Amino acid sequence: MKPCIKIFGILLILVGISLLFAPEIIFGFLESNKGTFWVYWLAIVVRLVLGAILILSAKESKHPLAVKIIGGMFVLAALIFLFMGQQNFQEFIATVLAVFNPYIPLVGMVSIAFGSFFIYAFSGRRAKE
Repeated sequence: MKPCIKIFGILLILVGISLLFAPEIIFGFLESNKGTFWVYWLAIVVRLVLGAILILSAKESKHPLAVKIIGGMFVLAALIFLFMGQQNFQEFIATVLAVFNPYIPLVGMVSIAFGSFFIYAFSGRRAKE
């Protein structure tokens, strides 16, 4: 499962770089597809799967508690999206896009930081306790 998490980390870094240099790619895609059925379900499924992978493989990381908490937050977000419904999800995305628009570079840097953390946490061996 380590390779899946590292790939996810690389994707987060690429998204962060895109947000820094060409934010219209990500924000434009979200804006034009926020009302589609598949984006809603993809948001739920990806969060559930990644959350489960993070929780299950936390022991293999250098920071198991942090990874387990992040995984739990992914699962919680998926459940919230599931129970809020597609209409409320669309409104939520529209609000998030409007609120975070002035902070796109900061969001990009946070994305790069999270991606880097995942790669670091699952690279090499965990220190002996």
